[in-house]
Amino acid sequence: MYILGISAYYHDSAAVLVQDGKVICAIEEERFTRIKHDNSFPIRAIQWCLKNEKITIKDINVVSYYEKPLLKFERTLDMFIQTWPKSLFSFVQNMPELVGEKLSVEDTIRKKLKYKGRIVFIPHHLSHAAAAYFSSSFSSTAILTIDGVGEYQTTALWKAQNGKIHLLKEIQFPHSLGLFYSTCAAYLGFKVNEDEYKLMGLAAYGKPIYINRLKKIIDVKRDGSFNLMMDYFSFREAPQMWSKKFELLLGQPRQSKERITKKHADIAKSVQSLTESVYMGILNYLFNITGERNVCISGGVALNALANGLVHTRTPFKHTHVFGPAGDSGAALGAALYTYRASHEENGDYHPLPITSLSFGSHYSDTEIELILKKNNIQYKKLSQKELVSAAAKALNDGKIIGWFQGGCELGPRALGNRSILCKPSPRNMKAKVNVIKIREQFRPFAGSILQEHVHEYFEVPEKNHYSPFMNYCFIVKKNKRKELAAIVHEDNTCRIQTVSKDDGLYYRLLKKFNTLSGIPCVLDTSFNLKGEPIVESPEQAIEDFKKTQIDMLFIETLMICKK
Repeated sequence: MYILGISAYYHDSAAVLVQDGKVICAIEEERFTRIKHDNSFPIRAIQWCLKNEKITIKDINVVSYYEKPLLKFERTLDMFIQTWPKSLFSFVQNMPELVGEKLSVEDTIRKKLKYKGRIVFIPHHLSHAAAAYFSSSFSSTAILTIDGVGEYQTTALWKAQNGKIHLLKEIQFPHSLGLFYSTCAAYLGFKVNEDEYKLMGLAAYGKPIYINRLKKIIDVKRDGSFNLMMDYFSFREAPQMWSKKFELLLGQPRQSKERITKKHADIAKSVQSLTESVYMGILNYLFNITGERNVCISGGVALNALANGLVHTRTPFKHTHVFGPAGDSGAALGAALYTYRASHEENGDYHPLPITSLSFGSHYSDTEIELILKKNNIQYKKLSQKELVSAAAKALNDGKIIGWFQGGCELGPRALGNRSILCKPSPRNMKAKVNVIKIREQFRPFAGSILQEHVHEYFEVPEKNHYSPFMNYCFIVKKNKRKELAAIVHEDNTCRIQTVSKDDGLYYRLLKKFNTLSGIPCVLDTSFNLKGEPIVESPEQAIEDFKKTQIDMLFIETLMICKK
């Protein structure tokens, strides 16, 4: 049984192919169109999934869409009515799109795919909940889904047991922690639905001196629920997300090209601290009403790695699972898996099928890559896997910055050792060098990939064998290890980490060899892309970025390319 999961029209459109309950392939549309966070109907991603599995649309039993378009349209129309006449401009600007493809999703699927079979629509937050639960190792768990907005829900509390997911509580639009965070990011001059992580990075340089002012705009209840004070916001009726009253509270907003000041850093820290407080309050209430020791978290807010790193110390939960692509691309996967489970009711105990790797995307053979290199007259050396690992580890130990392109590209916003730029994690200036290569602001930090068996030696993790393969947690770097990891230790002494185990194959072998040479079981890992680009999908894109930057060497499958 084949199920095609789809997300589209808001951000991070994606296609996922599930066969008999197992994810076969998955990829975002942006990887093909090269439009970052592309929200268009993922026709190229769908075509790639079908081609990769060597099937046609006729072999698809069910198409599962990640939300209910009619319900979302109803909420949007209701929003315009409630804020009329202030919303007139937004109504005129957005209505053609809303009554077009966004509303007629079923027609689009049938026409663009020539599909005649069954189509189901899974509520947005249920898709997030399913992605988190069905990718975890838990049979019984609490679930938190939290983002900007789905149809009406912005926050939902769930309990899952034996393969079934039950809604417990919800918060509805316009009261949204995701929209609160995005509003503050926009106020600080960052792009909505794209640059929220810049606010998180900037927070490390500030102090939370504005937190009491910010508490005036979000009313937090004793049970963890909250209301936004809507006179401080204008995202319902205008393109600008904050109101004049917001500016009276915090002053003039930062323009996108304006220099970042200490005040901006202090506001970022205050926003991050308040977000963490609300986040932990919700999770503590979720624990109280479920009594579960396990928790799964999904939705855009779940990409806040700083907040995720606090769950183990500020809530009673013992085991946390944050699915790597916690945003809308992951919801496509959740919709497909939920549809499969709903059509295959479990008889007796539920047996989890945890997802431990996100390498569901496109991959290329050495033969294909050699043809590209020869066509472009690029010199290269073909190596065995053992030689490749040795050469790459030596390059890292020598202080070189390398491109690492291996296997299938990963689903989600993180590069996890398949489409990565790597270098050693010290000295401190390695961070500056990589930020120059990626054309990024120097205040922004980098993540670290560390051997699973050494994670407890370097980071203040909740348990010795802490497992974090998707790079969704920040932890304090141990004081005696900060010099060794100087390039990835952020201003607040934290680092976002990915644990790499033997199951990760070639990437594990690379880190193991680097550890042998350097005595450090960790590397700086960042996504293989430049400013404004999605992560590279093809060899051509990797080669192009390699040629126009100061990346020293490119290891692309078993081929090594060096700068002349």
